[in-house]
Amino acid sequence: MKQFFAGLGISALTAFAFATPLLAQAQRGVDASGGRAGGGRVVSVPEIDAATGLLALAAVAAALLFVWERRRRRG
Repeated sequence: MKQFFAGLGISALTAFAFATPLLAQAQRGVDASGGRAGGGRVVSVPEIDAATGLLALAAVAAALLFVWERRRRRG
């Protein structure tokens, strides 16, 4: 019975965590497609090409390998 109520509580917490941003957007006037309800100004955003994305992933991988190696040598 304890597992049931724990699972129910976790399910409710997860549902609340996902519903909160959606409710905030609904109150702010954002429609379901992500745009502002009633029009508005369109803002362009920069695109990331494949080479830049791969460089970013390589930088993250290098940082992770560096931290892993330091921990391995320390421990």
